[in-house]
Amino acid sequence: MKKTLIILMMLIAGLMAATTPGVVHFVYDNGLVITSGDDTFYQFDIMAYITGTSNADDLKFGDANIYVEYDNELFGTSILGTSAVEVQRIGVLAKEYVPDLPLYTLYKSANTYPDVFALTFEANYRTSPDKYDPISTDSENPSGLFRIKMKAIAAGSGEVSFPYTRINNPGDQFWTLASLQYEGPADFSEASEPVYIEGPITGEPYTSIELAYFEVANKGGKVRLRWRTESETENQGFIVKRALVSGEYIGIYEEIESYFTSDELLGAGTINKKTDYLYWDKKVKPGTTYAYVLQDVDFGGHIRECEPVLVTIRESKIISNDKFEFSSSYPNPFNPAFVVPFELYSATTVDIRLYDVTGHLVKIVADREFSAGKYNLLVNGNNLSSGVYLLRTQVEGIMNTQKMLLVK
Repeated sequence: MKKTLIILMMLIAGLMAATTPGVVHFVYDNGLVITSGDDTFYQFDIMAYITGTSNADDLKFGDANIYVEYDNELFGTSILGTSAVEVQRIGVLAKEYVPDLPLYTLYKSANTYPDVFALTFEANYRTSPDKYDPISTDSENPSGLFRIKMKAIAAGSGEVSFPYTRINNPGDQFWTLASLQYEGPADFSEASEPVYIEGPITGEPYTSIELAYFEVANKGGKVRLRWRTESETENQGFIVKRALVSGEYIGIYEEIESYFTSDELLGAGTINKKTDYLYWDKKVKPGTTYAYVLQDVDFGGHIRECEPVLVTIRESKIISNDKFEFSSSYPNPFNPAFVVPFELYSATTVDIRLYDVTGHLVKIVADREFSAGKYNLLVNGNNLSSGVYLLRTQVEGIMNTQKMLLVK
């Protein structure tokens, strides 16, 4: 039976207005079968390059929906949000504005069909297009977007290709630059490659640890993860993964810490008594719900994963009425930048200033009229020294001061 793993890429958006649309070429490449212990995985990259334009503004992606169709017999059903698939941002999508503040956010990912999942990314800082890398114009060296790793449940062979039967006129999908929408053709002719998966496929069940509990809790705007093992057998350590939750959908799990980089997550090897573990996730956003999974890895490299645990980071409304809403700035502590989130229901003047503890003004964040809408103002503290700062927000005669801590 022919097996197919199919890539479909649709609505694309850029950062700035442009004059002449180019052709966006989507590429499937670097297909690789990986065996880890007794488990088999298929890994591939989603890439892109643009031809037909020399305008630099045409070469910067703003947001996109990416659909991946796969064979159920090879990889299972509705695999997004499970340990059967891992998605890693690469190339232009992996770049950060400053450390821990990515230029792109991966969100609203979902299983759209039993054999299709969708990935959606968007640019976070459209007012700073100079921070974004352009998409390659070299067909021999396309820009990376995603690396996807899927766990095989059966052997087989087939072809990776674009699903022409799923959409109309696939070569004429429109994409958008800022508010200017125009017809810009997309080419999927290079999104095709044979796939061969041979055994071994899945190893026998194993038990590296006896897990007593795994709990996740919001504590003062940070997430505390605690777990206890009753016993451990050849346990190397643990991996913590996190995904954004939107409604009933759990997005892509991304590794946030591992026993490779953190001594807190090193296992106890072989031990027949209770062992307690603690990990703090400080890089979370107020008003967001996250799902966490804990993986343990034995000496043979086998990985076992617990069921996801969800937690919501409460959003502290520091100023709020029927005209506007200001939430706590984050992250706090910060290094070197933080975000001031707010929403205006009508146009109004906003004054936001940063002071040191002596009352000296060090930065005017904003002092102008904003139209109605949601905003996330980035405050960069590269030129500031470590210490406590006071962020004063004034709007419609109401004033609030938030203490911010810079730790370098």
